[in-house]
Amino acid sequence: MQGRIHLNLLLAFLFIVSGCSSKPGVTVKRFDFNESFTPSSWKKIVVLPFSGEKKFRRTSAEWFSFYLQKQPHYSIVTPTFAEIEIALKGMHIPEDGFSIEQARQAARLLEADAVFLGNVETRKISQSPVKILIQLVDVKTGETIATHTIGYPSWVLLWDNFQEYVRLATDAAGRDFLKVLQGLAEGKWIEPSPDNASPESHKDSNDK
Repeated sequence: MQGRIHLNLLLAFLFIVSGCSSKPGVTVKRFDFNESFTPSSWKKIVVLPFSGEKKFRRTSAEWFSFYLQKQPHYSIVTPTFAEIEIALKGMHIPEDGFSIEQARQAARLLEADAVFLGNVETRKISQSPVKILIQLVDVKTGETIATHTIGYPSWVLLWDNFQEYVRLATDAAGRDFLKVLQGLAEGKWIEPSPDNASPESHKDSNDK
């Protein structure tokens, strides 16, 4: 009986702490950028459907493309529209995700100048069970312009709250790439958010 009381008290304490504490900062964040690249004539960028976890990949891709539409410099093709148009032109979405060459082929069908590829991972046995990888590729050259990896810590699995942390990771990636696109359009490099910072501590210029 005493052991059960102690267990109940521990569970109650954990519930209170989870409700009162702020969400953790990222545990994995890496942003690699080719600073020497300057797009000369980009007009349209397509966000292809993401690969990875089926429960979250579609909403993550759409939410990411929503962020990118906040900038006025490039026309953004959303994943849903891209999927429909690609299918109408005879190309199917690969179940295991696009290779660079497949992504370039799809982007050409949409007459886009650059393309985003993404992958959403949720793994129960991992130091960073929620992880998103996004690449920006120049269609003409096949050159990877930027690669973004962001993940959240394993203790979030105490509640299996994958959805919330996938959203937070997508938010962070969206803000970072929004700055990158704005910088590319202006011919300069804009530093993304600092490593290991909580996404909720950053506001992009359009939110002010």
